[in-house]
This record gives sequence, C-alpha cells and structure tokens, in this order.
Amino acid sequence: MMTAFKKVAAGGILLLAGSLPAQENLFLAHADDNGVPEGRKAPAESRISVREGKLNVALNKSGSLEYVVYITPDLGTRLHLSGRMRAVALVPGKEGWQNGRIALRFLDRSHKLTGGWPRAVEVSGTCAEKPFSRVYSIPRGAVRLLIEPAHFGRSGSVEFRDLLLTTAPENLLLAPNPNGVPASGIVQGTFRAKPENGKLNMRIDGTGNRIFHIPLEPSWKSLKLEMKMRTDDVQRGDADWKDARINLRFYNGSKAVGPWPEMFRMSGTNDWRACSRIYEIPAGAKGLNFEPANFGTSGSVEFRDMKLSVHEYR
Repeated sequence: MMTAFKKVAAGGILLLAGSLPAQENLFLAHADDNGVPEGRKAPAESRISVREGKLNVALNKSGSLEYVVYITPDLGTRLHLSGRMRAVALVPGKEGWQNGRIALRFLDRSHKLTGGWPRAVEVSGTCAEKPFSRVYSIPRGAVRLLIEPAHFGRSGSVEFRDLLLTTAPENLLLAPNPNGVPASGIVQGTFRAKPENGKLNMRIDGTGNRIFHIPLEPSWKSLKLEMKMRTDDVQRGDADWKDARINLRFYNGSKAVGPWPEMFRMSGTNDWRACSRIYEIPAGAKGLNFEPANFGTSGSVEFRDMKLSVHEYR
C-alpha cells in the first residue's frame, strides 16, 4: 500500500522519501492492499484485512506477521501503537514470550538490536476484547523497526483489531503520551488546558492546580521545559510557596528522588515572560509529577506555548 510513499535505495538501505503524514498508519507503509507485508505470505489459518486505514490480524494457530518501518527524520522521536485485542483459550508455552503479543525491536545499521527489547503488548488465556495504547521512544542509531503481531502460544487464538502505528508528539504533556492532554483539551474547575500546534496552553482562574504523572524511560538523561508565563493579580498566601508556579518532582514509586528542582514562580501582575530550563533526571527516578498551579488566594495564571520534551539521552 504505497500511495503516500516512494521507495528510494540509498547505501543499500531502503528509505522513505518525502514527508510523512502525521496519522499515516506505518503498519501499511510496506504492505499490500489486504494488509499483508510485502514479500510475505499470511500464516495458515489467519485473517488479515484493512478497514478505514487500520490493520486487523486474526491468528487461529501459531504464527506471526512481521512488518517493517524504516526510521527517518520524518518520524521524530516517538511512535504510538494502539488497537484492540482479544484471545480465546490461548495456551501459552514454557517461555514468557510464548503467548499472544505484538513484539517490537529496533535495529541499527548492523542489523543488531538497539535500545533493548521494548515492552510488548501481550495476552493469553481467554480475554474479552480490550483496547491498548502505548508510546515508544525511537532509540539512537535505529534505522529500522520490526513490529510483529504474533501467536506464539501452543493452542487457541488471538485477534488484533484496529491496529494503528503513528508518530507521537515530542511534547510529553500531550496525548497520546501517557496522561497527556487530549486534542479536545481539559476543563476541570478553575483549570483549563488546550493543545495548539504541538504545544499546550493553560489557564488557572483562582486557586487551583493539576498534576500530570509522566513516566520516565531509562534512556532519558534530561528534560527541557519551554513556555511563556504571565499572572494577573495573584495574591500570595500565608506561606512562601503559595503563589503561581510550575512544580516538578521526580519519583520512584511513592518515594521522591533528588532535591526539589528549580521552579518558575510568580505573584502579583506580570506580563508574558519567556521561560526555559533543562532538568537533569536523577538516578533511580521512574516518574515525574508536573504541576501547574495557582496556590495564591486570588488572581489568575496563564501558560502559553508550553512544551516538555526529552533533551538528552544517556
């Protein structure tokens, strides 16, 4: 299915030429009109189809289909995998990977695994259809992704429906990144947030706050926060921290890791101020609490063009 793509041979590696539409399903970039990967045959007792640009794979016995995605700058740094899956009497094998799953692996120019084994989407036994959504960072040096809907169990069946693999925003505050703000925005009490052009605009009228729980990946070394901030008549409360601010705190489970990071904060009335800072991720941190807030007794705070992204990898 090559309507939006053009193949170009370069240095022995097959690359995608041209700009990639943000919601193009990467499963289908090198597949025929029925969704079968180019040069491959569908496994025995399988059903493969494409509907409304999404891939459906049903496997009634052991087998798999391997799809290839060539990593180019057009893809950015993150990919989003979503769909639905179910299993019927799927008996797993002795090994942990012998079940129903979507396996992924990134390869470098030497055709070797890079970035470790990404966490697979998996199922066994009998399971009613359930949705899944997962975002993967593209490791440094990766030139190719192999993604494989599979039945590695001993018996039974597995079905994957509405499979979609697309680019994901670099801005960690935006969906489909975990706990990110959806395109429709958020309105909750005094808090409002709305994505625009890959960035996030927020406003808090009166006292209020919202905490975003952001999972961290071991390969991340530092994060970068960029935004503009202004306040209108924010009256400081009865403690020094009761003002308008962005709080950040790194965690491992329920335990805080490292000191409080330096924060942006204001009180009173202030015009737009450009804010930018790099935050080193402390050793052992597995999550970040990101908290825009107005802890003052009155007034409003507004954040524009906010972006939180991975700045450096380990």
